[in-house]
Amino acid sequence: MKVMKRSSAPRKDHYHHGDLRNALVENALRLVAERGPEGFSLREAARAVGVSPGAAYRHFADKAALLGALSADGHARMVATMEHALAHLPEEPGSAARAIASFLAIGAAYVEFAVAHPSHFRVMFGPCKPGEDDLACLAAQGRDTYQILVDVLDGLVATEVVLPEARIGAELPVWSHVHGLASLLVDGALTLSSSERHDALRHAGHVLLRGLGCSPGDLPAARPVTVDPRQR
Repeated sequence: MKVMKRSSAPRKDHYHHGDLRNALVENALRLVAERGPEGFSLREAARAVGVSPGAAYRHFADKAALLGALSADGHARMVATMEHALAHLPEEPGSAARAIASFLAIGAAYVEFAVAHPSHFRVMFGPCKPGEDDLACLAAQGRDTYQILVDVLDGLVATEVVLPEARIGAELPVWSHVHGLASLLVDGALTLSSSERHDALRHAGHVLLRGLGCSPGDLPAARPVTVDPRQR
């Protein structure tokens, strides 16, 4: 009787709990970079990791849920980038200079994250939203990007850089302004070097702050960037 030896190699679909979920999210990011958010299926994501579709479905009901988890991962990473920028400002805490620097820093962090992580950025603001579990994890980590913006705008009022009446409803125009620049850069409609992005972000921040009533004399030096995208 011939004895069949059992292979000692691990099964492809053997993962510790949670590892497969993270592996699927990581591979989804790669697939988004290669084909875009609409260019692959959950089954393809499973095959890329080396597991059966059934194993993937134990973690995600469909591709939208997978992209929602990828979106949540992107938001968490962007929050970390913005918080890091705020934590390393040299200006005195509680000062008007610190409030202005904070406003400029979170806008720059937002745009630079988008440029460095375009696949994350496209999914974060696409149609697939984080699920309840993803949102709970984000909430447990602290502030989200919107709350950071709210707090920074409140800081401008607290230090009398901006009047309370000018602060009302400022979140939407500020976010739209910064997100628009990020989208232009990520989508390739606008090409700027690192130094040009720095100057453009600083000047854009000045435009927003002056629109909110900030005195030009309180703003750090900025150099406008004149760009005609038709000539690039």
